[in-house]
Amino acid sequence: MYQQARLPSYRARLLLIMLVYSLIQLSIVVLTSYWYVSDSEYQDKGERALDVARVVAKLPDVVSAVNRRDSASLQSLAEELRRTMGASFIVVGDAEGIRLAHPKSERIGKPMVGGDNHAALVLGQEYVSQAKGSLGVSVRGKVPVRSNDGQIIGIVSVGYLLEKIDVQLQPYLHFMVLLVMAVLSLNMLIGWWLAQRIKDTLLGFEPEQMTRLYAELQATLNTIREGVIAINREGIITNVNANAIRLLGKDQQGQALNPVGLALRDWLPDSDMVELLDQPQAQSDVELLLNGHLVIANRVPMKDQQQNFIGMVSSFRRKDEITLLTKQLSQIKAHSEALRVQNHEHSNQLNTIAGLIQLGEGDKALAFIGQANDQFQELIRFLIEAVEDSVIAGCILGKFHRARELGLVLNIDPDSSLRDLPAHCGSEQIVTIVANLLDNAFDATRASNSKQPINLSMTDLGNDLIIEVEDFAGGIQDTIQPSIYEQGVTTKTQGDHGIGLYLVKETVQILRGNVEFSSDQSGTRFTVYIPKQLKQE
Repeated sequence: MYQQARLPSYRARLLLIMLVYSLIQLSIVVLTSYWYVSDSEYQDKGERALDVARVVAKLPDVVSAVNRRDSASLQSLAEELRRTMGASFIVVGDAEGIRLAHPKSERIGKPMVGGDNHAALVLGQEYVSQAKGSLGVSVRGKVPVRSNDGQIIGIVSVGYLLEKIDVQLQPYLHFMVLLVMAVLSLNMLIGWWLAQRIKDTLLGFEPEQMTRLYAELQATLNTIREGVIAINREGIITNVNANAIRLLGKDQQGQALNPVGLALRDWLPDSDMVELLDQPQAQSDVELLLNGHLVIANRVPMKDQQQNFIGMVSSFRRKDEITLLTKQLSQIKAHSEALRVQNHEHSNQLNTIAGLIQLGEGDKALAFIGQANDQFQELIRFLIEAVEDSVIAGCILGKFHRARELGLVLNIDPDSSLRDLPAHCGSEQIVTIVANLLDNAFDATRASNSKQPINLSMTDLGNDLIIEVEDFAGGIQDTIQPSIYEQGVTTKTQGDHGIGLYLVKETVQILRGNVEFSSDQSGTRFTVYIPKQLKQE
């Protein structure tokens, strides 16, 4: 069972992510909204200040008082207008920017502060500015005061302090903060509920654990020899392992087709597993014919945590694989027989040597020993140099002695080399190919009473591993050549035959290779090609 993860649980992480994400989103929204509202308020106050300044600058009493530099009249009039308009201040200055009216009377007669009077007093423009004056930072409207003949004789500045505007915006800011807290709380509740639902769906596992479980499931499915197919209640394939595709012959030119998401009836029309969806029940060791292959299948219904039926799983193996395994065991028996033959030959040689010694022919005994040893050592030396795998070398050595016991001659091409064995090719597969081809050649040569040798050639040069076995036993009958690789097809009338070339063909196909033969009246040649590198699937 999986233990609790040391990292924070999925629920806690989801809540934290939703909290941070919501906080970032809401902060952006609040800041953007506050900036928009405050900017709009500043612009509104500026336009309002400019409108008030225009009205004040055109009042006859103001124009007359500015022309007379009558600060007392201007001060009383400006304060009355300021209270009426709700402005923070109304300041009136002369053409030099000297205050004639100000909310604080002690500042009358002093220069106006802010440095933003030039456009009004010199250029005669009306505008809104934002500057720091004697009362603080404010947004204010500036309008020149003109005499009756149009000359600029002064300036009117109406303003609203920014700190007062910010105070007016505080209720809106408080409302936005409360809204953020409410939305965050709601998101946390939704996140907790969503995390709980997801965790229940994942059977209590964390996402990392589910990812690991899925990876382990896929690895397990692809390592078992059986084919596995899973479908849901609608008959759609939800999972299939590589061996199912291989066993059913559903790959094309070495490329495995991925049927996940397809309907089982479309991918495997002769399967009856979809019919079990109406009345699901387990089945064991059912013999079926799928895509032309006879298989032994097991079917099991799938159920969820609430014991609701959600689909079917089927595992199967090709029936002929059992036969294939049986025949491969018989090959092991044949190798043991080859070792027995070699032991028998050595016993005969020892008896010959013992007889020569008993007859007092010591020199002849030594010569016989030397001759036998030289032949044996030469063969051993050749196999060690030419064949790197000891299992394959042992098979060839056993077949060599078996040929001698049968009164046949097995010639091994001295230029043969079998050291660069492909990574995907096992020694037992090469033994299956070589042993069956040689056995067929032995049987054919003995049946035809031919005195011609059997030739064995192997090479690992180039991109392919090539094995060639040739006999001179009169060839294969034309009537059985088209079906020579089928199980049970044979030219012999006795013994357990009809399986050798079938095993060769099956083994070569597994190795993604090819086997060819040519036959005429003189004899038969079988050639096996095994690629050293498989194409990427």
